[in-house]
Amino acid sequence: MQSTHLSCYLFAAIMAPFISACNEQTPASAERLGEIHIEVSGAAEAVPHFRKGLLLLHSFEYEDAREAFLAAQAADSGFAMAYWGEAMTHNHNIWHQQDREKGLAALQKLAPTPEARLEMAPTPLEKSLMQSANILFGEGSKYERDLAYRDYLAELYQQYPQNHEVAAFYALSLLGAVQEGRNEAEYEKSARIAKGILQENPRHPGALHYLIHSYDDPYHARFALQAADSYAQVAPDAAHALHMPSHIYVAMGMWKEVVASNEASYLASVNRMQAKGLDHDARSYHALHWLMYGYLQQGRYAACNQIMQNMQQYVAEKPSKRARAYLVGMKATYLVETEDWDHEVADIVADVSDLNIALRTKYDFLTAMKAWQQGDTARMHSLIKEMETARQAAAIKASDKALAQCNAGGWTSDVSQINVDQAEVMILELRALLAGLQGRAAQAESWFQTATQLEESISYAYGPPIICKPSHELYGQWLLQQNRPQEALAQFEKALERGPKRVLALRGKKEAATQLGQHELATNTDQLLQQIQSPAASPPISL
Repeated sequence: MQSTHLSCYLFAAIMAPFISACNEQTPASAERLGEIHIEVSGAAEAVPHFRKGLLLLHSFEYEDAREAFLAAQAADSGFAMAYWGEAMTHNHNIWHQQDREKGLAALQKLAPTPEARLEMAPTPLEKSLMQSANILFGEGSKYERDLAYRDYLAELYQQYPQNHEVAAFYALSLLGAVQEGRNEAEYEKSARIAKGILQENPRHPGALHYLIHSYDDPYHARFALQAADSYAQVAPDAAHALHMPSHIYVAMGMWKEVVASNEASYLASVNRMQAKGLDHDARSYHALHWLMYGYLQQGRYAACNQIMQNMQQYVAEKPSKRARAYLVGMKATYLVETEDWDHEVADIVADVSDLNIALRTKYDFLTAMKAWQQGDTARMHSLIKEMETARQAAAIKASDKALAQCNAGGWTSDVSQINVDQAEVMILELRALLAGLQGRAAQAESWFQTATQLEESISYAYGPPIICKPSHELYGQWLLQQNRPQEALAQFEKALERGPKRVLALRGKKEAATQLGQHELATNTDQLLQQIQSPAASPPISL
């Protein structure tokens, strides 16, 4: 591990282009977390802590936000909004996670009943926000409470049309109430609200953040590119704010920017871990995974090999569910993108028994892919049978609600229908490859077509593919092997719609174009590949 001084030096060097326009202190905080304007009823020494907490809350830095809200309570024990803020740190809308008991406990420190808490809130706006928390942590299922919370905030948005905080939390509630997949109408409504805030306050961290989430797919990403470029400059002291722009960059195939964003985010998490004396789970494995994905597109395999070695060490020392989930995801990303199934990474073992069906299937998919490379049809058949049994069991328990938008891709034990469908696509891919090994080309093609149709029906997944080998890409590679370049080219084009500028899809496109004699297309694609994989301006960060 590098020294703290070196980490800080690297962080400063990486962040220079992100923060050059962000040196002044904002009204809300001396730290670089963005800018908000809100009047609250608290002691003068408590209000700065509250505002810092609110800024961090908008950037999903929940633990640090909680510390700030607790500091506000310590400075003013009757500061109602400080308890509201603490409660809100236990509700993670986008990730569809909530600790109701802890959120309710935070509110009950102020007063034991909803009515009493409203009495403690001095102004009409503070009473309204307190009531929103009463609803969010009240009675009913989480799904019912999410909907009720969204609907109540819709009323507040009409009541307080000029209040940016009401607008921001309403925009976020719209995203959080979409329980699975992408609801175009709701996402666009959230985007419109966020853009309205930014017209008046372009440094509002929540508006920037939620606009990025609203447009987080290849078909809409260009509408949030300006927000992505701004967010890291506005809130560079929030590690998640440094990562979030890469959602847009991945969706647009901007690999240089993906790398810079996640280098900065990961190093920020390491600096925080060291400063607070925390364990490995304080590392942003999320940013590290996305960073490795970017490095792999650039062909920086040595750096990725080092990342995988480090991850094994971190997991050995702190084998949390979260760490093991990211290890599996990163193992899959490494092997699929390098296509080096004989690499020692293929032999990494992880306990996946308590992980989500999508991750357990991914783990077995990698084993089956290695068997395919070795021509071991018996092993493939056995694994496919086991995977299908597990998928069917998960399908019985599947919910059509609550798929997290920005986590390890299903590392909890909960299961959604999308998770089941993702698992099925990977199984279908293996069935196709097995049929190909057995000389059953027609059956292989049928499985490939079923896999691609199912994947097309699933909402876009953010970042490194959860279906670790995109089915259109795999089908295209198979078609090339069958000397069918025209059809292969069509599959690679479809793969690139969901994964813009993915290197393996571009290589397939180039090969198909070459075989078809489409020399201009082949040359243009080759030039794009060279741009992506040209020597980097700077070496990988020390990890």
